[in-house]
Amino acid sequence: MEKAEFGKYFTNIFQDGFIMLSIGIGHDLGLFKVMCEAKEPISSEEVAKKLDLKESNTSFDKKWGFSPALFAMGMRSKAVKEAFKKDGPYGISYHDEHASEFLHWLNSYRALMCDETVDKKIIPLLDQQGVVSRLKSGIKVLDLGCGAGNHVTAMAQRFPKSTFIGLDYSEAGIKHGNKHKQEKGLTNVTFTQGDAHNLPDEWAESFDYVFVYDVLHDLPNPHKALGQIYKVLKKDGFFSLIELGFHSNPVDNADDKGAALYYAASTFICLQSSMSGEPHIGYGACWGRESIEKALLDANFKINGKSSLIEIDEEAFFLCTK
Repeated sequence: MEKAEFGKYFTNIFQDGFIMLSIGIGHDLGLFKVMCEAKEPISSEEVAKKLDLKESNTSFDKKWGFSPALFAMGMRSKAVKEAFKKDGPYGISYHDEHASEFLHWLNSYRALMCDETVDKKIIPLLDQQGVVSRLKSGIKVLDLGCGAGNHVTAMAQRFPKSTFIGLDYSEAGIKHGNKHKQEKGLTNVTFTQGDAHNLPDEWAESFDYVFVYDVLHDLPNPHKALGQIYKVLKKDGFFSLIELGFHSNPVDNADDKGAALYYAASTFICLQSSMSGEPHIGYGACWGRESIEKALLDANFKINGKSSLIEIDEEAFFLCTK
């Protein structure tokens, strides 16, 4: 079997594994039984009412690189089922007892793919928008939700005249970031623990460029976070947002196996994180590019034409200004 053919074959197996995890949750909760017994189309709200579950969770929400992620998600199955119940928790934060398994895998995966992501996706897109020339000259950059700091340290390496701050609410993520920084001998990047919903007032209009990658949909209140990003961005600054580029209406994602994978994975990770704090918005990974674009415009960001929304594989790249 050729390498490309095997890659496609293995990806199909992997996607099916994620989807089956989600199907298992639906089976155990009785979701499919209710839908099969319905005499006419039934809404997620009606399904939830019949089973005494939360409606926001019954709307099931990268090509993940490696199979260990399946084991990390499987460990969460019992907690996820509890989160569906009316008397259960709203969601599960990244601080729960099983989160470390998933975060360890995610950090390993992103470390493996980081250079390729930065060099082949992020920098070419920024170059099209004129941001790279400013990075080369020297500007101040914020990576919001930096996790273990893989992407921000890679950017700091490539643009030594610019200064970078990586912010994440995870203490473990900040420790990993500082470790990466020391290993690479970087002096132009700083890591700080903080909340994307409440950025320091002294940061107001202090950043030339704010970068958010695959984070916004995980937040309990992404709309508040967008307001905070607007606050800290300079008047002539840029804000780039990379999110999954599926449609917001699940009907428009029908027959898209990649979307099915992300709905399933999100049920265990992203949706649970988004539901874990007030106001329990629960967008999850498949929030969708149409709703994201509306959220950006509602937050007073400007998206200038189609060139500022670029789709690459399953991701949507938004470049915004004030």
